Amino acid sequence: MFLPVIIVATILLFITVMLCIADKLLVSYGDCKVSVEAEGEKKEFTIQGGSTLLSALIGNGMSIPASCAGRGSCGFCKVNVRSGGGETLPTEEIFVSKEEQETGTRLACQVKIKNDVELYVPDLLTTVKGMVKNATFDTRLKWRFVRSEGTQPDADVKPPKFPRKAKSEVLAIIDRHRDRPGAVMPILSDINESFNHLPAPAFQIVSNELSIPMSTVFRIATFYNAFSLKPRGKHVITICLGTACHVKGAGDILEKFEQELGIKEGETTEDHLFTLAGVRCIGCCGLAPVLKIGDDVHGLMTKKRVPELIEQYRGM
Repeated sequence: MFLPVIIVATILLFITVMLCIADKLLVSYGDCKVSVEAEGEKKEFTIQGGSTLLSALIGNGMSIPASCAGRGSCGFCKVNVRSGGGETLPTEEIFVSKEEQETGTRLACQVKIKNDVELYVPDLLTTVKGMVKNATFDTRLKWRFVRSEGTQPDADVKPPKFPRKAKSEVLAIIDRHRDRPGAVMPILSDINESFNHLPAPAFQIVSNELSIPMSTVFRIATFYNAFSLKPRGKHVITICLGTACHVKGAGDILEKFEQELGIKEGETTEDHLFTLAGVRCIGCCGLAPVLKIGDDVHGLMTKKRVPELIEQYRGM
């Protein structure tokens, strides 16, 4: 019963082995130059063509996360290929969004070096945030094969440097909670309060100082609505959009704030004075429609009161 399956498997294994041998012995790509930019630093080295980009980077001292051992099943070893590297492979499509394809994002474990390559290696946090945003990482996903037309990479936007004073402030916050059980939450809370958001470089500092994976820090930071990854305004206007408030016109009040402030829900004014946010419940249904500005609760709201409240807090 299993004999035909075994025969087919044996034939496929034999073909695979022969192709690998032919690739190693019969094909020679010569010396290839690899130019790398990572976190503001540039590095250049020459290797014998034919190996994968991931092995070349790791072999030359680059720190490239790859928990899948080069099988292309984790998506963490993403790099931005500016030139060279060939076309995107079908096996990369599952982990690279259309937005990332436009910037030349590739999986280092899938790129085979056949000629000179120029690339930019983003930091791990940038990679993880991109995966969360584009939902390109899911351990339940299976391979799917689609055609790729190839894209031209655009210039990368470098993450801003973290000022020394800000780093010292983060370290001071960590020292205050370092020996407490479950220190991550109070540390992130204090950082969020101090900077009015959670700066991206702070994740790496917290990870290093507490000796915990950065993915753990990032998971906690993105789970709680109290934390923000984007800078917030001095006054956060939180409008309840729950059932009771919605029935009594919370949507119209939100729209009025958007008109007066010139921003949409989730955005911050250019002067960083106001951030507009919507939540499902504040717990004051008897005062519907209700909103909070900072810790101040304003119930029985009307559209007419919106300009008055803005002016009141603008002067504070």
